[in-house]
Amino acid sequence: MALLLLVGCPKREVRNDAGVEAGTRTVTGVAPLDASSPLASVDAGLSTTTRDAGPLPADDALPPTAPADLALRGKHLLEAIVQDNPELATDILFPREAFLAVRDVTDPAKVWEKKILGGFQRDIRTLSRRLKGKDAQFVALEVGQAITRVVPKKRDFKKPLWRVRHSKLLFTVDGRQQRIEVGEFVSWRGAWYVTKLR
Repeated sequence: MALLLLVGCPKREVRNDAGVEAGTRTVTGVAPLDASSPLASVDAGLSTTTRDAGPLPADDALPPTAPADLALRGKHLLEAIVQDNPELATDILFPREAFLAVRDVTDPAKVWEKKILGGFQRDIRTLSRRLKGKDAQFVALEVGQAITRVVPKKRDFKKPLWRVRHSKLLFTVDGRQQRIEVGEFVSWRGAWYVTKLR
């Protein structure tokens, strides 16, 4: 069934750089992916090699606190909030396939759909009420200070990953700096991904 659905879909390249190579992003005329779409689970960080850089970091590699790609993905997050469109920031959301590989629960796909994706979509909608239609300019996405190692345990992560809470999305509106606190980032293959936005 999924194969039949893919026949008419345009080819989407999976990249580990979360769009850094292009440096810019055009969103006009792009139909958002439905969460049930076969392409919805295609996201950054899932291939085992990159085009230029060779093998990816280990699943549990500690990301830098200021990785180059985080600024671009932070801009996408701000765009998603301002435009009330979570699809614009899927590159910062913890990858579904990664979640399935590391989460120790009975039905990790259902948990990802409800808690990770569903929570992200709800939070974008809520935050959008505050910023919709405003001219928000991205300043930075700062990773929080207290990075902790996730100890594998039942009904949680079954691999040791890294977690950080209280990161900040900084932006300006009408010249005044504002911020949104990002609830939680969890690492995957040397990159930070949102697991809880608020």
